[in-house]
Amino acid sequence: MPRRLQGTIPVVLLLCGCSPESASPVKANTTSSATASSSASSAPSASATAKPTKCDPECAAIERCEAGTCKPACPDGEVYVPATGEAGFALPHGDDPKAGSHQVVLTKPFCMDATEVTVEAYAECVKAGACEEPRTWGLYINYPKQPRHPVNKVHWEHAKAYCEYRKQSLPTEAEWYWAAAGGDGHAYAWGDETPTCKHADFAPGEITSPSGNDGCHGGGTSEVGAHPDGDRVTPYGRIHDLSGNVWEWCLDNFIKLTGEAATDPHVVTATNGAHVVRGGGWNRSSRGIRVDYRGGAAVDYQVPGLGFRCVRH
Repeated sequence: MPRRLQGTIPVVLLLCGCSPESASPVKANTTSSATASSSASSAPSASATAKPTKCDPECAAIERCEAGTCKPACPDGEVYVPATGEAGFALPHGDDPKAGSHQVVLTKPFCMDATEVTVEAYAECVKAGACEEPRTWGLYINYPKQPRHPVNKVHWEHAKAYCEYRKQSLPTEAEWYWAAAGGDGHAYAWGDETPTCKHADFAPGEITSPSGNDGCHGGGTSEVGAHPDGDRVTPYGRIHDLSGNVWEWCLDNFIKLTGEAATDPHVVTATNGAHVVRGGGWNRSSRGIRVDYRGGAAVDYQVPGLGFRCVRH
């Protein structure tokens, strides 16, 4: 990737229940009365069997209430990511253990796109007049001829406009990392196993140049979801290509992280400044595709190894 993509900064830095009506007294023989009495005494009361129909606290917009419990209700093609809970997780300030981390709490669940946004999906937005075409000249262009590849050569405003068209948003840096790592500190989306070309599209050998033919399959991207061994596997579904294929734009500005704990952080100092990119691309090394590696790019950056995915709240 050209020089304007910055590397990690080693600083101290995903029914209501109804009561039964009272029975009218009737004449009955002793046997039938005894039987009725026995049945009545053994039957559970309505109050014991009634199930709550409301959830408290109220469910998020991406959830549904079932028997008093909030359940995931993400649209097809999206994967549910729960809130962190009160303890939160440690957000690393870079891939160097000495860089430090700070504690982050995400109070709301979200749905994340299972794949990077594809050319065919982005083309629908262009056709609707809500998105501009990405750059269509230069090397390794995906739009419009490779429908199942991630749309690339899109700048931050392109990505933001598409997500908003879909009534979604770009993920914050904290949301992206929580979805990719789950707070357990593993190095890659799939865990800590050494990356191979079965896991991701990246540069497994020596990188000859940021735009060279260094990916697992030569120059350029792979179709989304082509490396299932590298999926982020969760109880709610599989998220593809969080490590490798294309870098992914985040909502936040790329700035030095502090060590202060934060709740639902969204860091924006200037919309026209550099923004965070995460996940690495096909022309990056195994270090670049680590989930704790931070990159940043100018807001108007458009290159072959840069794309995005969206989240829904």
